[in-house]
Amino acid sequence: MLKQIFKYTILSVIFIFAICSCTKDVDFDQIDDFEIFPVLESSLVHLNEPASRFYIDGYEVAVIQDSVSIDVFNNQFAIDNLIKAELVLEMTNSINRGLDVQVDFFDAANQLRHTFSVSVEPSPNNEEIVSQHTEVFEGNSLIALKQTTKLVLTLRTRSGSPINENTPGRIGLKSKGVFYLKIDNSI
Repeated sequence: MLKQIFKYTILSVIFIFAICSCTKDVDFDQIDDFEIFPVLESSLVHLNEPASRFYIDGYEVAVIQDSVSIDVFNNQFAIDNLIKAELVLEMTNSINRGLDVQVDFFDAANQLRHTFSVSVEPSPNNEEIVSQHTEVFEGNSLIALKQTTKLVLTLRTRSGSPINENTPGRIGLKSKGVFYLKIDNSI
């Protein structure tokens, strides 16, 4: 019986020390300081066209244009939490002709909100020349981006050797959006 009392006393002391030593004031107000900064990447526009795309019905065409609808900014969460964005363009040219790439951002009323242009050098030996451009959206340009519903991509050939159905080479374009978010407890 003495052994049992001793055993329960030891267990009680250990239990009391465990409870007392493991307790600490928990500050539930720490949730007010909660912030995370995720970065998301998404492919946007992809283009891979032969040089002959600039030659239609027996005539050289100086401009190719394509558009993409952007609906990511119809979401209030994206508008509220996007703090920065980047549009990364990678252009590959193996045509013996320089190009100008123009990217236009339009809102729902078809008003131009933002634009930028990039020059792509010609490839005299039809070897791939790769160039890259990163357009950063912060401040007013970020506000314009958040209002965007349509992206228009325009390729213009510069003067140079004539292009026909047998002209070698290709123009390639890859783009991705990099979106920086700030998510905190104010949601």
